[in-house]
Amino acid sequence: MMDGVADLALRRLRSERERHDRLASQLEEIDRVLRATSIAVLALDHLQRIISANPAAERLLGFEEDAARGRLLQEVVRQPGLNRIVTTALGNDGRAQGELQFERDSPLEAQVSCEPLHTEGRPPGVVISLVDVTRMRRLESMRSEFAANVSHELRTPITNIKGYVETLLQVGIEDPQQRQKFLEIVHRNTVRLSGIVEDILTLAFLEEPESRHTLTRESVSMNKITAQVIEDLELTAQAKNVRLDLLAPQDIHVFVNRSLAEQALANLVSNAIKYSPADARVKIEVALGERCARITVEDTGPGIASKHLPRIFERFYRVDKARARTQGGTGLGLAIVKHIATIHGGRVELTSELGRGCRVSLYLPCE
Repeated sequence: MMDGVADLALRRLRSERERHDRLASQLEEIDRVLRATSIAVLALDHLQRIISANPAAERLLGFEEDAARGRLLQEVVRQPGLNRIVTTALGNDGRAQGELQFERDSPLEAQVSCEPLHTEGRPPGVVISLVDVTRMRRLESMRSEFAANVSHELRTPITNIKGYVETLLQVGIEDPQQRQKFLEIVHRNTVRLSGIVEDILTLAFLEEPESRHTLTRESVSMNKITAQVIEDLELTAQAKNVRLDLLAPQDIHVFVNRSLAEQALANLVSNAIKYSPADARVKIEVALGERCARITVEDTGPGIASKHLPRIFERFYRVDKARARTQGGTGLGLAIVKHIATIHGGRVELTSELGRGCRVSLYLPCE
């Protein structure tokens, strides 16, 4: 009889030990997951004292878990908005949601979610998760701004085309010179409209996640690319009496999509011609960098103030909007150059001073 009782107790003891080991293993696994996740997770008791925090929460909220454990959240984190959400959650069965803006050197937005934390024998606390949504909000803002800019840019040529065509249809123009003038205006706006659409389609292709992998590349001489661009823009340069000077001491081969590489360089040279004064010189220099070719386009135009430089590669961003539109720019040229460089694993850099022209360097990978 005693042997049976001892055997039963031993089996129960083993079962309890196995259950304890399973729970310990599960807790270790949960801890590993929490420490590896990029979502900030913070546990508080019913008095808002910190029970635990994962490394993401330490980084986001700026404290160390060991030093913060047992202290009030308000003592450790100086974020009134977070404190308000937690207070709301504790008064609402532990549940609350909201968004916070953290005041830092670089702005940060986080989505906050609170869920109840039940502890045996104690009032419920709260588990807080904070997800960094800064990049998502920035992309949403850029998308909205892009849509507004596209609408604005398309509206002008469409309105002009519509107005002049309606005039021709309704009243007719007997004067051949006046009719020719109207048709030239319609044609000019059609070309502008076509250019905007083509640039938008190019950007859409370059921004596709798969475009980098599906892009056709080949080994091509930079001399051939620069020669083609100069040939295509020679008449435009001659119209302003601008001289295109090429400095390429050696023939460097790059591994690129030739059409896109030509488009990027053409955009830079076209801009340089456009903003250079008459009788000026645009210098194009090709040099060998570290496993890449550096193609630099330098002009002697009006230059760009330093405050504009951080945004100069944004879509539709213009330093002088009125002047850019009269010269026929779409505001997408430099954005396309940046995307072409990025999709090839390269980069683009621009330096400028007011009254001293611009210097733009495009880096493309060698073979």
